[in-house]
Amino acid sequence: MPVVFITGGSRRIGKGLVHGFARKGWDVGFIYRQSRQQALLLQNQLAGSGVKVVAEQADISNEHELESALTNLDTLMGSPDVIVSNAGVFPQARGLLELTNSDVMQTLAVNTLPLLTIARWYKQRPTGRIIAISSLGAHEIWKNRIEYGVSKTALVRLGENLARTMAPTHTVNMVAPGMIAVPDDPSPAETEVSLLHTIPMGRYGSPEDIFDAVWFFATASPYITGQSLMVDGGYHLVR
Repeated sequence: MPVVFITGGSRRIGKGLVHGFARKGWDVGFIYRQSRQQALLLQNQLAGSGVKVVAEQADISNEHELESALTNLDTLMGSPDVIVSNAGVFPQARGLLELTNSDVMQTLAVNTLPLLTIARWYKQRPTGRIIAISSLGAHEIWKNRIEYGVSKTALVRLGENLARTMAPTHTVNMVAPGMIAVPDDPSPAETEVSLLHTIPMGRYGSPEDIFDAVWFFATASPYITGQSLMVDGGYHLVR
């Protein structure tokens, strides 16, 4: 049975990815930081689905904790066929004079550098696929979102560099969500950056939309690497 590891798997997009891979018959290991109750609930929800679902707690900004969590999942489930680097933060808006170097470094530590830790750990396995969840904010300039935009732009360029470095044994691709609405777990980011009328497809995206893109990279030809796929309902076309 194929195995996938997902960071930030207990909530929002990550939770949707866990459900999506489980529906496809994959064993799923996911990492969470603080959402223990949600992680246990998710495990219980999938307990009778016929697949193995294992949760590990770790602060992904700490490379040693992340490596340890990946190793623990590997011991319990076997080597992953796919790793999805999904966990991230969307800091509050800050003007230039409010922003500190520390703010930027803290955001990079969560949104960008874990992908490098994952790549180093995963390169020791014979083959594999990495899928990084980027953002439309990597491709646009949002006012007062310097640290977020820099972290996601850096994530894309890091993913492209890793795709070249890790070939031909591993693929690395990126999925860039637009505005994603999760009614039972809302985020202020959902309506803060774009309004519904600016999205050509006439709706916000869902975790299921993101899963479809992730599933493509998880199962497509390994000749596809270093790519970034926007999932935004066409929003980038009218900006």
